[in-house]
This record gives sequence, structure tokens and C-alpha cells, in this order.
Amino acid sequence: MFTFVKNLYIMYILYSQGVQFMFKKIGIVLICVAMAATVFAGCSKKNTDNETPSGGLEDSAQEFGFEEDEDGNTVAVEYDGDKAYVIDDNGNRTGEVIKHPKNRGEKTPETKANTASDDNGKTPNKQEDRPNVPNKTDGEETKKELTTLPFDDIKVPSTSASGKKVKFSNADVATVTHMLEVPYLYMASYENTDQVPISIATHVACWMLERENLNTSSFASGTVVIDLFNYFDRTVVSFKTECNSYTGNGATNAAPITYNSDNDTFKITSDYEAATHEVTITEIQNLGNNNYYKVIGTVKAANGSNCKATKVEAVIQKNKLDSSLGFSVKALKWS
Repeated sequence: MFTFVKNLYIMYILYSQGVQFMFKKIGIVLICVAMAATVFAGCSKKNTDNETPSGGLEDSAQEFGFEEDEDGNTVAVEYDGDKAYVIDDNGNRTGEVIKHPKNRGEKTPETKANTASDDNGKTPNKQEDRPNVPNKTDGEETKKELTTLPFDDIKVPSTSASGKKVKFSNADVATVTHMLEVPYLYMASYENTDQVPISIATHVACWMLERENLNTSSFASGTVVIDLFNYFDRTVVSFKTECNSYTGNGATNAAPITYNSDNDTFKITSDYEAATHEVTITEIQNLGNNNYYKVIGTVKAANGSNCKATKVEAVIQKNKLDSSLGFSVKALKWS
């Protein structure tokens, strides 16, 4: 029997390989807990008699989560009493202790709207995704099955990589197009070896929160952390500590989002952003490895924006981090 308990290394493998999962109370690690218990029967928390208690999975869901360390980085933790103990990839405590954890008991999407401590006020107006996205991809049709690789064999390609042309479904082309049309996404390029630029992560955060479809302008920080992880398939380092530097007064093309450290929430400060550019995907190439694809498309400005980009090349991964998307953006190059 595969023993799960605290092995975050194995949990991350399951999580990154596109295994379908269900949402639990405190984010990504617990998502992996839930899925591991589903896939590997008998892997949930055990009592001293080696029997699974009736609330085993739910009990496990109270032990692990994400917190922010004193450097502003999001770290995996094990909750014990009123403290959170930072753990490594194997689930072992590193010795670092977070004395005042903030994210324990993160609510499910159904109840997040009732937890915001800021004044919700007027719910921001939403923007509709662009309809009638054309599908110009051509080649061998992609399969629904996802490749599963050992963690050590995973190598994310760069935007300079190339592969065999493939054809995506109309629905998948529309989804990827909308992900590349996040307002002001054209402001920065990055490779997977780089940190995700905060300047575009703020806009992605707004776009992802808009998709939460909640009647609120305030969101628990854990919601934003998870949404960004789903979009980029990695943690956006120091997002909470640097967010306001990119969205405050004087910021260029500032996203309408601010972080309040007093209550650990993000607030949408105005209506959600209108489109700034349109992407037409002209080609998708299969890059192999861990379900990676290269997307090539043309770009044009929309709604009077100052977008100067005319071409985009993106490396995406097909996965199941967010079931409504099915993809993550691993690298971007605008030209």
C-alpha cells in the first residue's frame, strides 16, 4: 500500500501530472491530499489501530496548507496547535516556524464570498470573453489522455523550442486564446527559468478572480495564491509583498487589485479590466515531455490600448490544475 500522509514530493508529482482532483479547504497541498486518497485506496490518515477513521480525509485536510514566510514567499506547512511548521518536499519539518498562521481553515469556493473582511461594496462589473474565436490549427489531433512522467524527467521547453504541428479542438483553442488575452499580458515576456513578472501577475490575478464568479470585491489571499498557481503552474514569488508596488498610484497600466496585510485579503478596486489586445492562434506544436505545447499567434491592439506586440509565442502545459481551463502558461514571448 502506498503510504501518503506527509510526502509532499509525491503529492506534487500527482498534482503536476494532470491528475483530476477535488477542492478541499486549504488549497493546493490539500487538493493533492484529496486526490491521492481517491487514487490510492487506503492512503488517508490512519488511527493507532491501522483503521481509517470515518473522518480521515477531512481530518487530514486540517493539517496541511500554505503560509507566507517572513521573506514573503509562499511555503508548505504542517499545522500543529496554533503554529505552522514549514515542511520540505518530503513532508519533514525544516525547523522554521510561523507563529501566527493566517490561512488555516481557508473556506471553500462556495463560502469564500462570506469571509471577506473588507467592505465588499459594489460587485465589480465583469467582462465577457471574446466570442467566436477562430480555430486555425492544423495537424494531428491531440489526445485527451495526459502523459505521466517521473518528476526528475520533467523538462519545460523554452519559447525557442519547436515540434510537430497539432490540431486543438475549438473549445481548447478558445480557452488558450482567452488565457493569452488577459489584459496587459503583453507587458512582459518570461521563460520558465525566470520568475513570473509581478507586472503581469497582477492582471492575471484579476482575470482569475473574475472567473471565480463571486458577488464580492474582496478575496482571501489563499484564493489568489491558488488561482495564480493554476494559471502559471508555479508560485508567483513575493506576490503579496510586491503587488501594491505595481498597482498603486503612479503605476503604469495598473491592475485594479490591492493587498491588505492587516486582514490578508485582496480587493478588486474597480470594474474588471476590458480587453487590451486580441490573439489569433495560427499554429500549435507538440513539444512532448510533460504535455507541453508551443502556441504561435498574431496579436493586435484592442479598445485603444497601447499594445505594440504583433506576435506571441507561448509554452503551455495541458493539465487539470483548473478544470475550467485545462492549461497553464509556462513561458511567454511577445514581439
